[in-house]
Amino acid sequence: MLTAQIGLDYSMSFLDTRELSDEELLKDSIEAPSRFELLMLRYQKEFLNRATAVVKNRDEAEDVVQETFVRIYRFAPKFDSANGTFRSWSLTILMNVARTKYQKVAKERGHAVVLEDEHYQSLKDPVDSHQDFVNKDEVKSVLSLVDAETAQLLTLAYIDDLPYREIAAMMDTTEGAVKARVHRARGALRDALAKRGV
Repeated sequence: MLTAQIGLDYSMSFLDTRELSDEELLKDSIEAPSRFELLMLRYQKEFLNRATAVVKNRDEAEDVVQETFVRIYRFAPKFDSANGTFRSWSLTILMNVARTKYQKVAKERGHAVVLEDEHYQSLKDPVDSHQDFVNKDEVKSVLSLVDAETAQLLTLAYIDDLPYREIAAMMDTTEGAVKARVHRARGALRDALAKRGV
């Protein structure tokens, strides 16, 4: 009878946790690490697919996913839902880890390869390929932390979602110049996010 009760309690608890949002599970996992396992189950497959698309090797992709989950758990107390969703925050961590792994492996193999942001944006997402790599919530959260020109470029490119040619016309410059400036702005965005623990 006791065993049946324990099983019933467990299944009820599991059903309850399935109803929790990612953000709630992350918050709960600080006190109850078993809740973090549920987050891992939710994101394991997607993370592995994305990591594999970047590093091109399944074993290395598994290392990326493992390191990503370690970082997510370590930085869980710093997560602030006011700055964006758990999904966008965790995908940013994943892509940062994948970028580092890719560059490290390339260097070890004697290839001087720099993985540009355009490579990440070329990895199509069936839901929203653009927002996967530069999330509007993340951009908004760091606008006050960067200089005025960078804030303007980030706003035009990633919040207003304007094409380079329109931005160039607004700023009275060339598309090539805008691409270079936006590339630098993305670097400033990554630096600002890193300061927030992402």
